[in-house]
Amino acid sequence: MRQLAALFLVIGSVASLPSMIHARSRQAAAPARPSACAVLTRDVVSQTTPYSKQQLELVLMAKPSEDPVGRSGSACSYGGVTLQIDPFAWATVEKTSEKGWTPLQGVGDAAYFRDNRGEWAELAVRAGQRVLTIQMDIPDGRTALQVQPHAIALAKAVLPKLN
Repeated sequence: MRQLAALFLVIGSVASLPSMIHARSRQAAAPARPSACAVLTRDVVSQTTPYSKQQLELVLMAKPSEDPVGRSGSACSYGGVTLQIDPFAWATVEKTSEKGWTPLQGVGDAAYFRDNRGEWAELAVRAGQRVLTIQMDIPDGRTALQVQPHAIALAKAVLPKLN
């Protein structure tokens, strides 16, 4: 009886080997989830913010908050900015680009900008296989177009850190 139990144990182990190998190869092939807060640092925010120094000190009092987003992305909210890395496929941006998004040149491989209800300046960028979105607060008395250069500067500051 023991020999029969041992035989079934060996057969079960050998039969499950291909599925274990397949699962490990999928894990190895999956890219590591990026850390948006690792690139959205205090220095980067301070260099690209539309806020005055006094306003910036207030918004930087809140600690960075990072969350997974999408299947393999990351989002970080810090200093009046939400930065998302790989939140969704670029095709998603292209499908909605007719709805108030303006194409931009000189930022990544492709980029779109929009004013989101006067509250955020939004920038979506594709660089290689990466998708980056930025939602930057619009300070009182400013417009999304006035904040646009700040959002672009932020994208240009973080893009090299993603490759």
